Amino acid sequence: IDVVIFVVIVVAFYLIGKFIKFIIKRSLEVTGFNDWFKHISMGRIVLRAGMTAGDFFGNIIAYFLYATGVVLAIDFLSATLKTLQNVSYLLTNGLGYVALFVFTIIIGFILIDVFDGYISGEAKIRGGQELEILIVYIKIVLYITVITLAMREVKLDVTPLMILLEPLAWGLAIAFVALIITRYLRRA
Repeated sequence: IDVVIFVVIVVAFYLIGKFIKFIIKRSLEVTGFNDWFKHISMGRIVLRAGMTAGDFFGNIIAYFLYATGVVLAIDFLSATLKTLQNVSYLLTNGLGYVALFVFTIIIGFILIDVFDGYISGEAKIRGGQELEILIVYIKIVLYITVITLAMREVKLDVTPLMILLEPLAWGLAIAFVALIITRYLRRA
């Protein structure tokens, strides 16, 4: 009977995942999120992969629901089979950490893309190729910061990234000061 309940849990989460995927895909189509998402770099990458925003986010959530169903089914079996308790514990914790990592990365990268679109538009209006080069460096630092934050949230060691990030931040600060001074000297 335990195997039957195992299969029922897996199938139930599979069906829930399919339903949630359909709901997400449909709601992102109706709200116009798919059209907006195409205009940021992450959206263009997803589009090149042959998916819409609804497909991408629906697939991610559906896969997490499928994995959750398998983990819960294994957890159920671990109550009767003591040898599965360690596996169940590791899978449960690992799935939560993976979900948190992916969520942080995706939201962070989307926010960086939105920030980039706004700042790049302002740079084109105000002119200056130096400013556009600086924006690329800012994006690099922001991407590394988001990755560092995501790694720290899942309890990974971020010391190497922090060592890399510190000189980048100082270099960016020096570049900003140099840009301000050169613009001031040009006006004078």
